[in-house]
Amino acid sequence: MKYYIATSTARAAAHNQVRDALNELGHEITYDWTSHGSVRETSQARLQEVAHAEFQAILDADFVVVLLPGGKGTHAELGFAIAAKKGVFIHSEDPAVFEPGSEVCAFYHHADVTRLICPLDRVHCLKNS
Repeated sequence: MKYYIATSTARAAAHNQVRDALNELGHEITYDWTSHGSVRETSQARLQEVAHAEFQAILDADFVVVLLPGGKGTHAELGFAIAAKKGVFIHSEDPAVFEPGSEVCAFYHHADVTRLICPLDRVHCLKNS
């Protein structure tokens, strides 16, 4: 199956850990933004190029993995994935981010989202913990 991983650029190592585990299981990443990292300080043309590539990658994916904490784009990608009817798995090692309070996002509880509360090295199992 094809997948996309959404998280902050500061969490590229976590992205790569999950990517490698999913690839070992025979899955295929649709776009690996870690190959170029942050594009915030580049140009408007490059920002548009990456925005299009990431959006297309979500459309091309069978499922999307969201690693929390994420950045600004992470939550946009979460919304795109839900709207596109993709399977969505949201991971956090801290269950408090899913509880009512100042840190929660209502979309973490959308009916099409599976929340994963487990160590990062278990995310590739893609099931509720």
